[in-house]
Amino acid sequence: MAGLIWTQNQLSAKGRRQRLMYLAIAILPLVGSVLFNLGLHIPFLDCPLKRYIGIPCPAWGLSRSFMAIARGDVHQALDYHLFGPVFFAGFVIAFIRIALELIKNQRIHVLYVPLVRKSSFQLGTFLVVLAYRGTRLHALW
Repeated sequence: MAGLIWTQNQLSAKGRRQRLMYLAIAILPLVGSVLFNLGLHIPFLDCPLKRYIGIPCPAWGLSRSFMAIARGDVHQALDYHLFGPVFFAGFVIAFIRIALELIKNQRIHVLYVPLVRKSSFQLGTFLVVLAYRGTRLHALW
C-alpha cells in the first residue's frame, strides 16, 4: 500500500493492548451507525447539551450523518453535517490501519500522522469546524 512504512519492530504486549482499545474506539461509531439504522435507540446517547441547555453540541448532526453514510446516502450525510463523511472516512482509515498493525504485529508509519500531530494543523482544523459550527448556529437562530 502506498504511504505505509512497516517497521521491523514487533508490537509489545502493551502496544497490542493499546491498539485493541483504539480499534474498539474506531469501530464503535461505524457499528453504531449501522445499528441505529436498524432501529436501535439508546436514550443516554442523545445530546445532553441540547437536552439541558437547548443549544445543540458541536457534533450536532454527526450521528445522523454517519447513519446516512451507512445507508449509502452521501448527499443526505452532507446535509446533516458537512464533516460527517470526513470523520466517517477517518474512522474507517483508523480501523484499517490499526487492524493491519494487529494482524502484522508491527507498527506502521503512515504519512498523514505527522501532519495530524502538528499543532498548526490541529488549530486550523479547530477553527474551520468552529466557523462551520457558528454558521449552523446562526442558521438555527
